[in-house]
Amino acid sequence: MTDTGDGAPVLFLHEYAGDHRSWSRQVAELKDDYRCITYAARGYLPSDVPTSPSAYSWRQAVDDAITVLDVLEVETAHVVGLSMGGYTAVQLGLRHPDRVRSIMAVSVGSGSDPATRSAYLDETRIVADRLRSRGTAFVGRKMAEGPSRIQLKYHNEPAWHEMIEQFSEHSAEGLALTILGIQARRPSLHDMIDEIRDLSVPLLVVNGDEDEACLPTGMMLKRTAPLCGMQVLPNSGHVPNLEDPRQFNDITRRFIRRVEANEWPERDPRSRFTSQFGLDQPDHTGAAAASPRGTGSSETR
Repeated sequence: MTDTGDGAPVLFLHEYAGDHRSWSRQVAELKDDYRCITYAARGYLPSDVPTSPSAYSWRQAVDDAITVLDVLEVETAHVVGLSMGGYTAVQLGLRHPDRVRSIMAVSVGSGSDPATRSAYLDETRIVADRLRSRGTAFVGRKMAEGPSRIQLKYHNEPAWHEMIEQFSEHSAEGLALTILGIQARRPSLHDMIDEIRDLSVPLLVVNGDEDEACLPTGMMLKRTAPLCGMQVLPNSGHVPNLEDPRQFNDITRRFIRRVEANEWPERDPRSRFTSQFGLDQPDHTGAAAASPRGTGSSETR
């Protein structure tokens, strides 16, 4: 665990193919403005690597994040989660909204899209088998050359090699148990739409426009969560924090500043109509039309 800097606490939750070191480029730049907290999830060295499958679940990942906040005596934190960490971040907002000031969910939704869920579940079993039979170096290299990570090689090749090397240092069994116990068993976010409609925490979804597996779920979150904004990054894949750290850090800083200033809005219900001009919709005149953008505006929060 690392706890660096001063200011509003920001808890960073890493992805499956990363660890706490994946956030080093964020911590280095943001620590002057924020208290940056990172840790390796269970199954990732130097954290414990339990050998029991029952030790790995998405609910346990949420509990572990709360434990980190408790140990550091952090009452509330902005949460920045990537992929696996993004899923945990959304669940934190749903189940512990009193502990979460905001959520930045990056590349969230692998395996959630109903159209590709079955194939994803099959792939988790293949990954676990290859980890156990071929090892972390083999799987890490194959993953890095996959459809949503090859962008990193073109944007930032040193970080691409670093990702492969760091993945290879971890326990193959810990990673196998993680993908079987967390990714393969966590419910699809598309099955939690009713809960997400009630999410009361400011949410920013960030997706690369070439991260095909995650784009549908990102759009679902935008359309469902009342306090959700969405930013899509051009020519980008699954790990935008590594592809262009400066751009990613600027996005993080702007989002947190707006939340801290109580300027993150709730979506105006009128924007949900699909017509282009809205002339066929009921006339919203008078006080209702003149009111601010819901409870997320600085005037009403």
